[in-house]
Amino acid sequence: MYSRLYLSFECLILFGLIPGMLILIQLQGGFPFFGVLLALLILTLVISVFDPNVRFRFTHTGSVIRSRMKIILMRLILSAIILTLITSILYPELLLGLPREQPRIWIMVMCLYPLLSVAPQEFIFRSFFMQRYQPLFGEGQTMLWVNALVFGWAHAFFLNALAPLLSIIAGYLLASTWRQSKSFLLVCLEHAVYGQLVFTSGLGWFFYNGTARSIADSMH
Repeated sequence: MYSRLYLSFECLILFGLIPGMLILIQLQGGFPFFGVLLALLILTLVISVFDPNVRFRFTHTGSVIRSRMKIILMRLILSAIILTLITSILYPELLLGLPREQPRIWIMVMCLYPLLSVAPQEFIFRSFFMQRYQPLFGEGQTMLWVNALVFGWAHAFFLNALAPLLSIIAGYLLASTWRQSKSFLLVCLEHAVYGQLVFTSGLGWFFYNGTARSIADSMH
């Protein structure tokens, strides 16, 4: 339906140039993260209307969910341990900072983050990307790594090395979950808990305005 050249150009614009422009805006002191996320969500939804291959997928097959949940649970336990160790060793002053110092905001983040941030991201980066650009990258390891790198590049917006690095790792795991389950709900659940662990451990500072504000302020 769409040529490889057209899809390549579209992918470059949506997932290469737009995040790059967002980084430039950040360096000028602007922080329109949710505005850009909303704009990208609307763009991908509009494109999806005209592409019969792109659909929300809500897999409810019990055997699929159970088999993936075991793997996801092990990943989450390991992630909690690793994130806590990273924070306690490298950034001890941030350890459990949000729940300790701002418990109300922490609770708000735990509740709203899955809906306002995770669901749009999972449609854009998994449901849309992995179905729309399957003709370019296939369904194997190439797709998983491209998806992970694109997800990491999108988080370069935060102007620090840790956010994109962790996002690349999470992106690969989430892409593998989507490939195996084709379940929008399942990748949302996994992504939400990863994010909640990050914000709880203290590393959420790197995914908010943290270093981005510091760098932008230093340039003015």
